[in-house]
Parts: sequence; C-alpha cells; structure tokens
Amino acid sequence: MKKQITAMALAGLLANSAFALEVAGVNLPEKVSVAETPLVLNGAGIRKKMVFEVYVAALYTTAKSNDANAIINATTPRRIQLDMLRNVESASLYQALLEGLQDNLNAAQLKALAPKVAELEKIFTDIKVANKGDVIVLDFLPGKGVKVQVRGQVAGLITGDAIASAMLSIWLGKSPVSDSLKAALLKA
Repeated sequence: MKKQITAMALAGLLANSAFALEVAGVNLPEKVSVAETPLVLNGAGIRKKMVFEVYVAALYTTAKSNDANAIINATTPRRIQLDMLRNVESASLYQALLEGLQDNLNAAQLKALAPKVAELEKIFTDIKVANKGDVIVLDFLPGKGVKVQVRGQVAGLITGDAIASAMLSIWLGKSPVSDSLKAALLKA
C-alpha cells in the first residue's frame, strides 16, 4: 500500500512537471520551441475587459527578463500565446489588436505598417470567431516576421521585423492593453 501511494504521488508529480504555471485553469508549458530555438515561460496573466476574463496570455523568451524594451527589440524568437477563456468574434479581437497598435505607435509608424496591419486584419477575418478553449499563437521570428497559428494550424505569416516589434508592444509597450497583464508577462 505504501509503495502504491508513493508511486501515485510520483506519477502525479511527473505528470505536472511539464507545466510551469496554471492560470485560470490553463496549464502553460515551461518550455516551447520556436524556429528550433528553445524558449522559456517568461510570465503569464489574464486579459480582462471590464469584468470579463477574455484570455490567458503567456510570453516565451530565450531567457527570462523583466525588461519590456529588450524583449520587444530582441533579435531572437519570442512567442505570445493566447488561450481563449470565452468566445470572441474575430472582428472584436482584431479591433483590440489594432487599438493596441494605435496606442503604442505614432502616426508615421502606423502609416508605414498599414499593409502589414491589413494582413493582420485578413488573418483575423478568416478566423471568424475565437472560441473558448482555442489557442492563438503569435511567433515572432527575427528576419521573417510574425507567424500566426490558430487551433494548431498556421493562419498566416506577416513579414517584417517592424510588425513583430509593433505587435509585441500591444502587451509590452508604453501603453499596453493592461498594466497588470504587462506586469504578469514580465514577472520573470
């Protein structure tokens, strides 16, 4: 009996060891790989809109850091993973991303990125709706751009380092979508 209890406890420990953190019922892996580069969970938190919990955001980087500017401007892969906690129409999700860009970029930067923002809009229009339980992955690939995956499928690649940095600023910039979420992502 004692051996069975020990074995069950060990099995439970091993089963959870692959996950670094649980946020709002979402188990987040400690490590992921992007473009054959190992990344570690830097931090994670909940995006709330009014009283509603919308998604769990997780930030993965090559090394833990609490320096938002260093992460935004890094020349290594990074990942933002959004685990949806409720159904959200893709138009609403895109609008929130657009507002995040508008809050963190000046008019000249927005104008220069307009074609890339149009690509982002098309990707999210094609998604239609992000359902509770869906996972949206944004892989920031230096020299390539932002690869968007939805429900485990590649939804598109928006080329360019400028759009990658701009999109990271949505969560980590001077005017993030949420100060508390930014702090959680930079918890390192």
